[in-house]
Amino acid sequence: MRKFLILASVLIPVLSFAADKNKLSGNWREVSRKNISNEVIEYKDTIKMEFLPGGNEYIWQKAGGFIYRGTYKLEANALDIGMRYFTIVSRNANKMVLKDDGGIYELESYKPVVNTPEAKRQEVFAPVKTVQQMAGHWSVYKRTSANKVDAIDYSRQLKMVDFYPSQKDGKWGAFFATKDADNAPSWMVETYANQIVYLDGKDKRQFTVIKCADNELIMEEDGVTYYFRQFK
Repeated sequence: MRKFLILASVLIPVLSFAADKNKLSGNWREVSRKNISNEVIEYKDTIKMEFLPGGNEYIWQKAGGFIYRGTYKLEANALDIGMRYFTIVSRNANKMVLKDDGGIYELESYKPVVNTPEAKRQEVFAPVKTVQQMAGHWSVYKRTSANKVDAIDYSRQLKMVDFYPSQKDGKWGAFFATKDADNAPSWMVETYANQIVYLDGKDKRQFTVIKCADNELIMEEDGVTYYFRQFK
């Protein structure tokens, strides 16, 4: 029994981290840099990376440089952030070593100072338990994608959604594609459970609700994150 407990205490944090292997989270900063020959080199342009909750957005900054925001893709031993592509040499909950043609970069996770912009972006949003919490007319003001989009399908890309405070003809709302007329939604909301909106119509779709607060609704489907607001 004692051996089992010891083994379990070692495996549980590992399994917990591995369960979300296609996501990164929190704040990371560079603590060491080497050249391709594995020789330690000096640097002043410290890399900082921040992975935002809910979706695949990141923020990248080098000391003294511009701040960039985009989406990333994490697969096996590779991290693609669009402007750069890294091989992941090693990775755990507190340390990550990345490599590209320019060098080898060791990053450690850190907790930003309270009330800084970085800390506020790491806010964990309150769960959205009912459709009524989202009632209203919402318009898209931004979209991001975890993958490169070669061509936009305007018959599927959302432009607005309506959530009803009570059921209408057995439905809880309507989702409109960019090509849809304002009175002809392509999908209707069948049900809502465990932060997921279930749609039926032109086809079946599912959206995960990430946030509904402060006049902002955030939903995600297959790596595409939609940001909505209610405009008066």
